[in-house]
Amino acid sequence: MIKITREELRDGGSAASRTGPLDLFWQGIRAEETRKTYTRTLRRLLCGALEEVLEGTFEERAAQLVRLGKDDPDRTLDLVLRISGKIRARSSLPHDHPDYFNPSGVPNYFKPLKKLFDMNGVTMPWKRIYSTFPESDNVTESRGWTRGEIQSMLRFAKGSADRAVILVAASSGIRAGGFELLRWSDLRPIYRVAAGEGGSGEGDGSSSSDVLSFEHGGDGTTAEPVCAMLTVYARTNASYPAFVTPEAYAAVMDYRNVWAAEVGRSPEPGDPIFKRVGSLPAKATTPLIKRRIEKVADAAGLRASGRKSRNLFDVPIMNGFRRFWNKACKESSSRESPLSSLIRKEYMMGHVGLVSLDRNYFKTHVMELAEEYLQSVPHLTIDDAARLRLANARQSERIGLLEDEKDREIAKLRLMVEQLAGRIESYSSRGI
Repeated sequence: MIKITREELRDGGSAASRTGPLDLFWQGIRAEETRKTYTRTLRRLLCGALEEVLEGTFEERAAQLVRLGKDDPDRTLDLVLRISGKIRARSSLPHDHPDYFNPSGVPNYFKPLKKLFDMNGVTMPWKRIYSTFPESDNVTESRGWTRGEIQSMLRFAKGSADRAVILVAASSGIRAGGFELLRWSDLRPIYRVAAGEGGSGEGDGSSSSDVLSFEHGGDGTTAEPVCAMLTVYARTNASYPAFVTPEAYAAVMDYRNVWAAEVGRSPEPGDPIFKRVGSLPAKATTPLIKRRIEKVADAAGLRASGRKSRNLFDVPIMNGFRRFWNKACKESSSRESPLSSLIRKEYMMGHVGLVSLDRNYFKTHVMELAEEYLQSVPHLTIDDAARLRLANARQSERIGLLEDEKDREIAKLRLMVEQLAGRIESYSSRGI
């Protein structure tokens, strides 16, 4: 049982007084990548925009600003409003101007400052501050990568790591920050097996004769997975299941061999899937993943042709894959109702659903999500030959289902004829 004594309150003062403002700021951020991003933005604000207002190190400047916010809230509000005004002026510049500031990034610029104030008990009229933000209607429209552009990236990929990142991003739609947290234990292949086989036999298959399972059949054959599941943001409250195509899974397995050769051993479940170049299994950070794809896109000539301004492109380097995924999945057909299909696809993007209550009231088994995902696999497969093989397999499957249905109907008709003949014979024997 936790207990706070009177002596602790008398001797130690408040918890905030014994903890630095930056320590409280960091305590209020759960995700490691968010902590890095917020710290980087806050440092730029305190040591850049407020360079002549505050003094000392980054930590000292944070403490000064918190103290100013408590002692002189009006002056602090004036500082924040002045920063907002300067950003608003920069957002009005032409997009190709070197000082242009994208208005869509303004809220992200102030989130670290709000977190610093909130965690240290500094009250600010944020509604008033938000009302000074520039409108976002002057943001240049962007789009997702096309299949042809992704194929170009694969041709210019330098190795199996590049290829694996590109195909995982395109076939799963996960955010850039999700790559950094992926461990080998977060990747599990999914097989289609006969009912009653495959160990756990989780989920429902496309017919009564097969199911989806994390284990392939026990007949000794080397079954090929129909897809694979990624647990994104595993070990956090934001965890959700995403899926990759057989093409992407094969690319990751190829990279696994390179991973093992560089480190000198097979990867363990807790090792990062994507690591830095070298013999140590150190995870590749989000900026490193982005730079890897930027180099490939540059080599393929995709960035120069899509440049809108110095730091603005018509296709976001990583979010472009997410948009490709969203478009491909939303345009693919489904065996479910349109509404339930749409909710499941939102789940697979890490969203709560169509509305916030969907997560509570629309519970979906992971294998039902996998079955939904399988309908989109042909649309998410990048290689033309592989996509053609999938299309042929789907066509053969549909033909097989139609033939089975025809055989069942014929069997029903035969049974009806036999029953009718038996009744006629019965009536005749009784002289009816």
